[in-house]
Amino acid sequence: MAAFTQGDPPSEPGPGTGLGRVLTAMEPRGHADPAAAWRAFTGAWNWAAPLTAAAPGPGLPGAAAVRPAPGGFDLSGVWHLPPGEAAGPWLALPLASADHGCGARASVGAASGADDCPDLFVLPARTFERRSPDTAGGPDGPGPTVLRLEGVRVPTGLATYTAGTALRAQDAAFLWTAVAALALGAARRMTDVLAGQDARVRTPGPGLWAEAGPAPLVAAELAAALHDERLALTATLHGAPTAREGLPPALRERLAVRVRRLADTVHHVLAAAYDHVLLDDRDTGRRPLVSVLEASSPILQQVRYATELLPPHDRMSLRKAERGDDRRISG
Repeated sequence: MAAFTQGDPPSEPGPGTGLGRVLTAMEPRGHADPAAAWRAFTGAWNWAAPLTAAAPGPGLPGAAAVRPAPGGFDLSGVWHLPPGEAAGPWLALPLASADHGCGARASVGAASGADDCPDLFVLPARTFERRSPDTAGGPDGPGPTVLRLEGVRVPTGLATYTAGTALRAQDAAFLWTAVAALALGAARRMTDVLAGQDARVRTPGPGLWAEAGPAPLVAAELAAALHDERLALTATLHGAPTAREGLPPALRERLAVRVRRLADTVHHVLAAAYDHVLLDDRDTGRRPLVSVLEASSPILQQVRYATELLPPHDRMSLRKAERGDDRRISG
């Protein structure tokens, strides 16, 4: 398996690390302490770097500001896109400086131990459906597209730090593997806690809720499903190169399918955990699981974001990738 290469922080798996090693390093971190694992990941890597970034609007009314809020941050201010810049499906909104009105410190900080708020926030472009160009313009044509926000909630898992080492678009396979591994570990932590409960829990089936069963039995079934997903992902990554070296197209798409399936399994675990929290009215019974859910939430938000970017983008390619077709897959 490839070792760390120049450009990776020495203590962190990165795009220059063999993908199999990324899995074996990151999954135990997500299991041991999901919140600390998320802080370390966002402190080391600016995963939002490949996205189109708006710029805080100079000279425009409404200074950019962020406030910690339950489950994330409330973002307000004015940004703009340079003329002719395509937004794409996601936008990154940086803050102008460290002095951005963070106020009360957030619970999720940089890996260095700093408790500052993040300074880079990711939102779907559809958030800005009502954006309008600056009609004043100038001799070179229309002015920049102006984006105005007022208290828009950004989940913790869609916030990061510009100080982290910037990932490139070519590093996508590292991002998929890393966040899938963290989510797998966090979900395994949920099953550990769920196994110690004495309530009954329903488990989600295909579009329906299955009959409730004892929490330890449900937890064992979910843990077995997670184990199977880890084995399958390990097999997919066996002998895989680093993200920086590049993956063959067929392997890249098989990895995407594998990560998507793993995300679905993690979602089932999350649903069962929430079901227990909602049905168990004993505070002492719910508290341990609530703590794990809160600690894991940024990772689970991030894995949902990552799966939206996964190829293939057409059904024919998806079917080929699911069958393990090694021929070149278009799309």
